[in-house]
Amino acid sequence: MPLSQSLIATQVDPRRRGIAMGIAQGFGSSLMGSFVAPVVLVGFSSAYGWRHAFFLAGAPGLLAALLMIWMIRERQPVDMPAIAARVAGATLRSVLIDGNVIRCLVLSIAFVAYLVVTWTFMPLYLVNVRHYDPATMSWIMGVLGIAATLYSFVIPGLSDRIGRRPVMRLVPILALLLPLGALFYSGPVWVLAGIFFVGWSFTGIMPLFMSTVPSESVDAAHIGTALGLCMGGSEILGGVLAPLVSGYAADHIGLQAPLWGLLVFAVTGGVAALGLRETAPSAGAN
Repeated sequence: MPLSQSLIATQVDPRRRGIAMGIAQGFGSSLMGSFVAPVVLVGFSSAYGWRHAFFLAGAPGLLAALLMIWMIRERQPVDMPAIAARVAGATLRSVLIDGNVIRCLVLSIAFVAYLVVTWTFMPLYLVNVRHYDPATMSWIMGVLGIAATLYSFVIPGLSDRIGRRPVMRLVPILALLLPLGALFYSGPVWVLAGIFFVGWSFTGIMPLFMSTVPSESVDAAHIGTALGLCMGGSEILGGVLAPLVSGYAADHIGLQAPLWGLLVFAVTGGVAALGLRETAPSAGAN
């Protein structure tokens, strides 16, 4: 992902960089990976056996490799934003201490943790604590896949028009709604599903803080490093450690503990977003 997003950062019109990165990072993985693939693979494995399903699961990767060989060519990058031009020739150390990169790293850690902990513990909480039947739980969780698909291009596209900073400051506040709804809302299920849909809007800013803003904050020579730092740090600290800590808390306190952790992650991301400097060309970043 750092390499593919670096390619987009250097080849796509800066005015459309947000939506391009959002589609690349979120649309396909949410629509095909989280929604279509489980349905197709489960049906295929039921009909032909799970071993054969692995061949089907591997086919998209082989197809993508062939498309990359055919279509991707090394080219000179398009004009980068002026904000990146100012730091042209910057050293690697300047990238590692860049304020936007550090804040995006914090955002990445917080919201990857939010994502993984939700997928891991929310189904258990809905069934064992809120006492929804498994079918109802699966529909509530299924809303998240639909939401992520829509947000993957709507929110990054909005940031292309009004700027990265306003969007990234607002969405972490909305992320508070999901755990609060799960903890305290007791009305109709469809309203809870709507709360989950709105709260999951943070997935729309994930391409922004993992890819778009870091790529617009450093010189072109160090885009891959900046993106790798944000994505790699988030996977190690947010994707690996957060579920372990949340699981320990769930065992000793209860299944509500991971949901309180989601509130902490959302607040942490919101605080980090407050200090971001604007990078979108449409917002007059210079």
